[in-house]
Order: sequence, then structure tokens, then C-alpha cells
Amino acid sequence: MTGYEIGAFPDTSCIRAIAFSPDGKILASGTVNKKVQLWDVVTGNLLRTLEGHGDKVRTLAFSPDGKTLVSGSADKTIKIWRSP
Repeated sequence: MTGYEIGAFPDTSCIRAIAFSPDGKILASGTVNKKVQLWDVVTGNLLRTLEGHGDKVRTLAFSPDGKTLVSGSADKTIKIWRSP
């Protein structure tokens, strides 16, 4: 694949998981600092930080309708979040 960079996101603190919302407008990142960050794909702005895991976030998935985000952590928990 050839291509070019179309964006970058600051302060991403060792990302371990990423997921695009079904409409492609939000990028979720899961980090080793136990947080899930939601980014606006067009502007690169941080929309929200979700906290609650006790260890690094290792996996993320949006529901098909984009209204729910699920995160899995090394703390052996799965959290279900309502997306913005």
C-alpha cells in the first residue's frame, strides 16, 4: 500500500488498542495509562476521556450502530460505555 499521512493525534500515551466508530467520525484509543480516549477524526481534537479500568486497555470495539463502545483491560474487566 502506498499513501500519505492525513492526520496525527497528540498525547496518545502508549496506545494499545484503536477502533473507528462505524460512521468513521470518532477514533477510540486505549492506553497503558488505563484510559480510553475519544478523538474527532476530522479535527484531531480530544472529545472525551473515559476512566475506570484498573490496568492498561487492550481492546476496543464499537457496536454496529456506533452508540456503544466496549473496552477490555488487563485488569480482567470489560466495560460498556455509551458513546457521544
